[in-house]
Amino acid sequence: MAKFDRFIQNKILRRSRQKQVANLINRLPAGSILDIGCMDLSLSKFLSNKFQYTGVDPSPLADKDKLKKGTIEELGNEKFDIVIATEVLEHLTDPIFAIQKIKAIARKFIVISVPNEPFFSLFRLFVPAKEHLWTIFPQTLKKYLGNPIFEKRICFNRHYLALWKL
Repeated sequence: MAKFDRFIQNKILRRSRQKQVANLINRLPAGSILDIGCMDLSLSKFLSNKFQYTGVDPSPLADKDKLKKGTIEELGNEKFDIVIATEVLEHLTDPIFAIQKIKAIARKFIVISVPNEPFFSLFRLFVPAKEHLWTIFPQTLKKYLGNPIFEKRICFNRHYLALWKL
């Protein structure tokens, strides 16, 4: 069952989520993108060529020029037009710091997705995800970022996706 769940998570749902995130981003004006906690370059494959994509991850699964090894704590003050954090905040030891850092380095837009709790737990039969340190609710994001200009439940209601304009 665990292998099947990982297959569903990694292959089907992740790809579906990435396509929906990319569809949202592709409607935005051209510019630079920072994808925090990207793992690999898979999201960039769905993005328009009008964007200059950079990914950062502490354990990157791809060795490319567009993917840097690092954490959000190690990011400098370089600004990006669009900052993306999809399914990342719940894994961090200090998600509030991460939200504040994302806001500080984003020039125009922020795109965040988090598991939609408690609905996400229904699929896991209420067994907590071992790798999740926190539950990040939309209200938490709104407290630190304000109201998004777009929000939606995606991937069979398992994830919350939102876009903020700065």
